[in-house]
Amino acid sequence: MTITTLTEMNLPTDLIGYNFVLVLADLDTMVGETICHNADDSFTIFLNSRWSSEMQRRCVLHAFDHIRHHDWEKEDVQQIEGERHGTSWDLL
Repeated sequence: MTITTLTEMNLPTDLIGYNFVLVLADLDTMVGETICHNADDSFTIFLNSRWSSEMQRRCVLHAFDHIRHHDWEKEDVQQIEGERHGTSWDLL
């Protein structure tokens, strides 16, 4: 599967202003996506090639939520994911 445009993935048009690359990768089945903030201030979003196109779309939305909130500048992964998922990871 090749993803070429935001329109094909039914993503919001406000994402067009970001400089990013989507890469389908053979990730662990428990990992939907991972993001790399590049030196040129662009982003590479690696999507799990094993997941359905709908789940990949949701993963891109999740990744952009991290990008919008500048999460790459933060250190506490549990807090970041708790904020993005609306859950407290401190309870685990």
